[in-house]
Amino acid sequence: MTSTAVTDLVRTSGARLHTEKTGQGPALVLIPGGGGDAEMYGDIVPPLAKRFTVITLDRRGNSRSPLDDESNSIEVADQAADVLTVLDHYGIDRAFVFGNSGSAIITLELLAEHAGRLLGAVVHEPPLVQILPGSAEQRELDELRRIGDAEGPLQAFVAFAAMTMPTPPRPLQTRPGRVVLAAMTRVMLAAGWMSGRVTGREPSGMQRLLGNAGILIRRELPAFCYDYEPSLAKLRSVRVPWRLATGQDSVGRPYYRPAHVLSEKLDVPCVEFPGGHTAYQQHPEAFADRLTEILDQLHP
Repeated sequence: MTSTAVTDLVRTSGARLHTEKTGQGPALVLIPGGGGDAEMYGDIVPPLAKRFTVITLDRRGNSRSPLDDESNSIEVADQAADVLTVLDHYGIDRAFVFGNSGSAIITLELLAEHAGRLLGAVVHEPPLVQILPGSAEQRELDELRRIGDAEGPLQAFVAFAAMTMPTPPRPLQTRPGRVVLAAMTRVMLAAGWMSGRVTGREPSGMQRLLGNAGILIRRELPAFCYDYEPSLAKLRSVRVPWRLATGQDSVGRPYYRPAHVLSEKLDVPCVEFPGGHTAYQQHPEAFADRLTEILDQLHP
């Protein structure tokens, strides 16, 4: 049995954070990646909540977690501090943390700077292309940034969606395809917001996710994948058990090799999950089982 979900708004420095807590057992924080919305993990929360007190959140500036001022920081260090504020709000001293993609970088910051608050951590496919200068992976993210600058955040978000797929459809990889899909998205968003104003319904998860395209492309992509440098020295000194991780279907994608390079540099095992970059949505039961297995190994 799992307890009833608790939703709360947590005040942190420069933002208000939408948080959700459910389940029983050791605390497990699931930090959402690009798009920053708790609903990303909606399918794996129920199975995990049978064993853990699962906490998710909308990251600062995304969805239901507005910044107090649009110019406020969204830097990696601030987002790691947000996780600690959420733990303090719920009276939790130490927790497991899982981060995917951009939030895997936040999890690295937590390990380097706040390991004393962690029971263990899983860092799933961090797109740390800055540790692979001049690589194909870095060029792929450079192209995503170029699309954002030249075509706009929605077109770049379409390209970003393609990047998360092991075999993306061809229209997502061409400029005409991106233009058409972005135009359709604008119409859908406008219709959805208008319908919400008339009916009083809250925006859907997809509407929120698409609404986060601007902060993802214009602010988070540079802050996470260009400006942030992980402290390898501090990560080598971490005594909390943790693992890097990649998906079996992610080979060749820009978020695959950084985890394996870090594994070699830090002498931390890199474990395998089923599926690709967002397998927690495509294969939720298998993903939750694998995550539970790894956390049990980290902290029997």
